[in-house]
Amino acid sequence: MKKSFVIGVSLAFLILLGFPRNALAFIPPELVAKYSAIVPTIDGYMGSAEWNDTRKQVINLTGATNIEAWLYVKHNGTHIHIGLLLWEMFTHPTDEFIVAFDEGNDGSFGSGTRDFTLTPYQEDLKACYSDHTLRDGYYNVSFYAKTEEIDFDADCVHENDHSTTPLEIEYWEGLNWVDDHWEAEFAIPFVGNDGGASDVSDLSCTVADTIGIKIQYYYGPGANNYYYPEGDKLQISKYANLSFPAPMIESCNATGHKKDNFNLYEDVYLNGSGFLPLTAYDLYVIDDVAVWTDGIPILSRMSGTATSIVSDSDGNVAPTAIWSDPSTLGQYDIVVDVNGNGIYDEGIDALDNNDVEVTAGFVIPEFPFLIVLPLLMIATLFVLVLRRKRDVL
Repeated sequence: MKKSFVIGVSLAFLILLGFPRNALAFIPPELVAKYSAIVPTIDGYMGSAEWNDTRKQVINLTGATNIEAWLYVKHNGTHIHIGLLLWEMFTHPTDEFIVAFDEGNDGSFGSGTRDFTLTPYQEDLKACYSDHTLRDGYYNVSFYAKTEEIDFDADCVHENDHSTTPLEIEYWEGLNWVDDHWEAEFAIPFVGNDGGASDVSDLSCTVADTIGIKIQYYYGPGANNYYYPEGDKLQISKYANLSFPAPMIESCNATGHKKDNFNLYEDVYLNGSGFLPLTAYDLYVIDDVAVWTDGIPILSRMSGTATSIVSDSDGNVAPTAIWSDPSTLGQYDIVVDVNGNGIYDEGIDALDNNDVEVTAGFVIPEFPFLIVLPLLMIATLFVLVLRRKRDVL
């Protein structure tokens, strides 16, 4: 036992030696953007409930001191929407909000999951000034911001605010009195949604990617910079990870345990996670689709199956009966059409497939599992008895 302990400690030490020091010193925060059909108006005013379907994350922008902020991130399939409420009482003509990105390297304009490397013409930057000027930037030895080929929308407003109304984000977050503060909003297109030609300032990612993100607030006098996460834009390892995962669903039994084989007339249940809170979604239980590809129409529902599910206040779906007393043998997939367009959108819609029978999410087999199992046990016992008799002879 002592020998095993020593070997384990030695292996752990060797593994640690193999990690870069910065990997041990900094673990990137994980930001998740969920799909939402509520598209905010990009005017610098975060209100009218346009962000209250989005999880608030309380963050600190680090610099000479720390500045507390509220961060909201979501997407609608074509654009990333970022909202930032910054608790700063003063404003200056040169104040600036910047969002920088770490993309992958495809040899041209960047794409795919982040690679933790600053590569010229691969990394992107979006900037919004307090005078409402926008600059669209890129990295080439350092970050540059240009005024042409602007392919995103943003705005920021400083509120002299000492009360809340139903039109303000503070109202939705339950505050009764607030200090003066900044509110900034960004709408940044996924690749192919900017309406223009590809260039070095495009954010070339899709909902299937995980990208790096850095938020910067430039505080006019004295050129003070504040960052989230800590570290400036050139410290590429100190970017947060931003992903766009689709919600998860799974066939289960009445208590929520995963179940992929059901008998005839045995109720089929579903549970799930990662949805917006308290939201109803279209549900489809359909014949198994061998290969799911982005953009294919969702087939018609099986007769007698549920047509919708509802998430709870945490965005989870408790075990819910979706097919009572099924009387049809077969192989089936389950789809939650998150955006309600009748089309399967990869990275947006939730899908249960590829669990059993090669591609199906669940099956109702010809022979019920409770019958097949005893038959297999009897057959195995019969084979053992025959072998034993042969040995005796």
